[in-house]
Amino acid sequence: MIRRFAALAAVSALAAAFSFANAPTAAAEGELSPVMVVLDSSGSMTARDAGGTGTRMDAAKRAVGSMVDGLPAQAQVGLAIYGAGTGSSGAEKAAGCRDVRVVQPVQTVDKAALKRAVSATKASGYTPIGQALRTAAAQLPKEGQRSVVLVSDGEDTCAPPQPCDVAKELHQQGVDLHVHAIGFRVDAKARAQLACIAQNTGGTYHDASDADSLLGVLGRVTERALRHYEPTGKPVTGTKDPFTAPTLEPGQYLDTIDPVEERFYAADLKAGETAYFAATAVFPRGNPRDIEVVDVRITGPGGADCYTSERNLNTRARDGGSLTSVLTWNGLAAGSSKTKACSVPGKYVFKVTRDANQGGTDRVPVEIQLRVEPPVTGSLGEEAQQNLVGFAQQPAGAVKPVRAGGSFNEATTLDGSGRYGETIYYGEELFYRVKLDWGQGLAYRVTFGGVPKGPTANIRTALYSPVRADIKSDTTAYTGSTQILPSDGKPIATPRTAYLNRNSAEQTVRKSSVDGWYYIVAKLGTAFGEDSPGGLPVTIDVAVAGDKVAGPEYGAAGDTEATPTPTPTASDSTPSSPATEAGDKVGDVQPAKDDSSSALPWILLGLVLVLAAVGVGVVLVIQRRKPPAPPTYPNGPGQNWPTRP
Repeated sequence: MIRRFAALAAVSALAAAFSFANAPTAAAEGELSPVMVVLDSSGSMTARDAGGTGTRMDAAKRAVGSMVDGLPAQAQVGLAIYGAGTGSSGAEKAAGCRDVRVVQPVQTVDKAALKRAVSATKASGYTPIGQALRTAAAQLPKEGQRSVVLVSDGEDTCAPPQPCDVAKELHQQGVDLHVHAIGFRVDAKARAQLACIAQNTGGTYHDASDADSLLGVLGRVTERALRHYEPTGKPVTGTKDPFTAPTLEPGQYLDTIDPVEERFYAADLKAGETAYFAATAVFPRGNPRDIEVVDVRITGPGGADCYTSERNLNTRARDGGSLTSVLTWNGLAAGSSKTKACSVPGKYVFKVTRDANQGGTDRVPVEIQLRVEPPVTGSLGEEAQQNLVGFAQQPAGAVKPVRAGGSFNEATTLDGSGRYGETIYYGEELFYRVKLDWGQGLAYRVTFGGVPKGPTANIRTALYSPVRADIKSDTTAYTGSTQILPSDGKPIATPRTAYLNRNSAEQTVRKSSVDGWYYIVAKLGTAFGEDSPGGLPVTIDVAVAGDKVAGPEYGAAGDTEATPTPTPTASDSTPSSPATEAGDKVGDVQPAKDDSSSALPWILLGLVLVLAAVGVGVVLVIQRRKPPAPPTYPNGPGQNWPTRP
């Protein structure tokens, strides 16, 4: 059986504005952030679970048990239960409102004992949420990153103390103490109370409508300390109708999407502008399906079909992580060859589909990023570059310790050329970023170190542009011995960045046409068939080549004197028609045909899974980590485009 969730921790609050993180502060290798779980065992948990075969308590026990199975051996986790020691009669209220029991203090987890305690719990009493929060917080250290995860199916029935007031008290104990609340089939009043707790402690609130969604939500919440992908952005709700789609300004937004939805978002584009629309879906470990798709399409003013789409596919979504599709629209740029109806200023609508071919109700976060590049009114900068940079000499010297982030938003900055290293744990996807100015290119490779008798897993690396376009990737199997990616011995590399690179037929060149932060991703998949409490060393060798040069001279949108851009010979996005639809990328995520990735190891490992029916153990590390204050950019990270008028 696939172990669906890894470790217990928390996610930080959703950013209210478009922002990206600075390099995170390094944390000691292997250091775990302590977590206290608070489980509702009040009488209301005896109600039948909608669509399930048991009670809400049964569903909660299964979710917690699955989570405990995946905890790293060194995880520091405690558990408190409220409502299990009394009945719910009026005569028992005084005792019931003091009924908060610490089942396990915060210590190195004893999985068997913890599961036995949860299994033996019976729901029966009151709901003293405020008192339970105080008890849980008292079990945690007084400083450093620490979290409380609260699962409740209703509001407090014992106030005072009011749970929101307790949350404010906890916040005064330090910004590194967060409470993350999950409302299990709650009504509006209980939802508001639980959300207030999360908001006042910098935590997050999540709804769970049934047993399956509780598993999914609990998985996402508890993964935060494992450096999972933490989605951020200004909240937005895409519509089901393209004509009522919310109009976005350049920035980053956060929505949710299920496998059968179409979500629409609009942007007012002016003459000469180029739009980069990115949709990043974030999947929990133990995702219900292996294959996930993110499809983005565009229509012009009045609903005109622009016959352009971008579609990416992930075949290992059960490992968790993210999947991004980026649609680039340059139909308003001077010299564009796009259809007339899609070459005029006005409202353009982007349709995001997670997967129209598979059923399901599980929702996942989706980051929506809109970047708008103004027209070039002066020099176009250097001529297009065709040659990829490389290692002038084999990287050597000391390896600089780093600590990666778990998302584009928290990517750790690598300071140019050098060797960087840390420990990667099974199931982790690590993000780094390197700044490239105009005229500079990047080459890198990733070495996954050997661990004798290390579990078998998939490994992957990928390079993304500042607009999140996937430039190139490589995947193979890790079986315990040292493995280097790319596996052909050549580094993944870009040409020197130049504005005119966008006209190249080669995607690696074409997608290296903006300056800014380029993202390096290293992923170690979940282990096949056995527990994996330890990690393995990973080293990233990086070379930045070229000197900074003058870039394109941007002007204001709508300027009729804009310098014509040569008609592209290829597009980042795929033209499509009602009859045909090209451009599907296959793999995890499989690169375009000029990439050197091989899908064979994935296929072989898939066969091993089917034939042997082995389980996938997810074991990762919980970091002590204080999120840094992010800088903001008018149009995106590291990009000096003029602020849009």
